[in-house]
Amino acid sequence: MNKVFLLLGPTASGKSEISFKLAKDFPFEIINADLFSIYEGLDIGTAKPGQEFLKTIKHYLIDTIKPNMKYNVSEFCLDAYSCVKTIFSRKKYPLIVGGSMMYVYQLLNGLSHEYNLIESDKKIIKYIFKNYSNESIYNSLKSDKSSSIEKINSNDTYRIEKLIERLISTQNHIKKFNGLYNENALEIIIIFIDIKNRDILRKNIYKRTEHMLNTGLINEVKQLVKKYNLSRDSQSMKAIGYKEVMNYLANSNDPNNLVELIALSTQQLAKRQITWRNKFKIDFSIDYPNIDYFKLEKFVSESLR
Repeated sequence: MNKVFLLLGPTASGKSEISFKLAKDFPFEIINADLFSIYEGLDIGTAKPGQEFLKTIKHYLIDTIKPNMKYNVSEFCLDAYSCVKTIFSRKKYPLIVGGSMMYVYQLLNGLSHEYNLIESDKKIIKYIFKNYSNESIYNSLKSDKSSSIEKINSNDTYRIEKLIERLISTQNHIKKFNGLYNENALEIIIIFIDIKNRDILRKNIYKRTEHMLNTGLINEVKQLVKKYNLSRDSQSMKAIGYKEVMNYLANSNDPNNLVELIALSTQQLAKRQITWRNKFKIDFSIDYPNIDYFKLEKFVSESLR
């Protein structure tokens, strides 16, 4: 048993539903690869699978850490690799499901070097983001040819912050994770959800955003802030949906704008996720919204032989 399956695609494209079907029809256990679903309590805004599904299908890396903790790509790679080995030991196949494309890419291809931030570095980064706009930071980094800032969207605060961390941190040049592709015993099989109709995806995102707010996203954020003493600087509160609600609570903005703001941020995320497609070696594509599960089932069945 050396086959690792991945189901990748943009947000709101039905990854969870497809993964549940596959896990019922085949001997899969699911490894979550959506960064913010790893946080305990971030349920509504991450569209986390319900408890009935989590009880029925074995999931890994969901509700693993508290919302006041930080988590990075190095930790994800090591955790996910450990989960892969655990699943194999249980005579099952890993199905890695998610949309945190950079994390998945590093899991497959490895991390070059480990880096560490000292406390003064963290203060500098906090000062930069407090006093300068994303656009100003983005433009200033363009002059540094080694920064690779052109690969990052100017609105992607999280990835810009991570880039600055890498630029100013102390490199110790220790190999940290080689990547699943470099594990000779493993066979990697990637399934990607292609978006044939982006208008339908946008409408789905808007409906999902409305549903999140109608089912208590604002109260969820309030409870998390109170319980864990969170702020807008907390990593967990930088997730789409949570970030917008935090700004709304801090500035007493019009709640009617929340749907538009969250939906727009989610659409921008989906667009970035779609552009990652060309970076992966896709073995099988399925079309959203007309997903042909029969063909997918046949492909998985043949792959497991």
